[in-house]
Amino acid sequence: MRKLILWMLLILLLGVAAFQWHTHKALYRSAARIAKQRAFPCSAPVTYAIGAIDPAFGVPPEEFLAYLKEAEAVWEAAAGRDLFALVPSSADVTVNMVYDKRQAALDKLKGLGLMTDQSLAAYKLLKERYDGLSAELDPRQAALAARLADYKKGEAEYNGIVAVYNQRGAATQRQLAKLGIAKSALEREFSVIKRQERDVNSDIDLLNALATTLNQLIVELSLNAEQYKREGSALGVYEEGLYIVEGGLRRIDIFKHAGRPHLVRLLAHELGHALNIDHVPGPESLMYPMNRGVVLALFPDDLAALERACASPVKRTLRAKLGAFFAKK
Repeated sequence: MRKLILWMLLILLLGVAAFQWHTHKALYRSAARIAKQRAFPCSAPVTYAIGAIDPAFGVPPEEFLAYLKEAEAVWEAAAGRDLFALVPSSADVTVNMVYDKRQAALDKLKGLGLMTDQSLAAYKLLKERYDGLSAELDPRQAALAARLADYKKGEAEYNGIVAVYNQRGAATQRQLAKLGIAKSALEREFSVIKRQERDVNSDIDLLNALATTLNQLIVELSLNAEQYKREGSALGVYEEGLYIVEGGLRRIDIFKHAGRPHLVRLLAHELGHALNIDHVPGPESLMYPMNRGVVLALFPDDLAALERACASPVKRTLRAKLGAFFAKK
């Protein structure tokens, strides 16, 4: 009887294990790959797949793949080995392009021919445009609000007269003619108000886009200025890209596309995180927290970080002990 119970428990445990594997196998495989890459870094390529690319970016998958190939090459040339490999499915890392209000703001300003690069000159020009438009918009909004209030008052008066005539059950031809004139006047006024509303809302959208981009520049250029806390604008650091480990699964989300050189450099930065490389202090470096460089190359800080990331835990421990030993001498 005891053996039967043990066999039943064993079968139950195997069934539970099989169910867990079936429902979470992607998670377990990812965890196993992460553990292997941590124990034997750079011994096998980190695999990646292209995930969702928002059509608003206008980047076809084959073009995005070319960007990724160029980004991975900068690391592989320095390491002298294959560090990354494209795998259509079950890859270590999925790379996505996510379109949000920050990129939308950038695209809107570019469409108007405004300078949006990471420079103090761009910041000053955008700030001047923002200040001018903001000063002009306030009285227009006040005038529109007053005009809308007058319209509603006139509409209420018109509706009140119509209600009286409906109660009486009749109106003279002269009264009907006056109602017709009043109705036409209200319709014309409503049309004018709607046109003014569209113009004001368009300028509000432009102000929000200017505020969003100015907020990004304030952070990127480390300016001593307060961010614009407009409702509808994005605050804080503009995360151009993120390397995310969530639930044991890894992905790269790209939020900004400011041209091929910028995007390739951004992809190379996030691929560096996929190699378990942290940020480095050199402002010109590829792995600096902010994407301020223009050259797609590894600088001394990047190379040192790559060497550390590719060193096995045993070598790192030995190197640390040797360093401590010689430091005492």
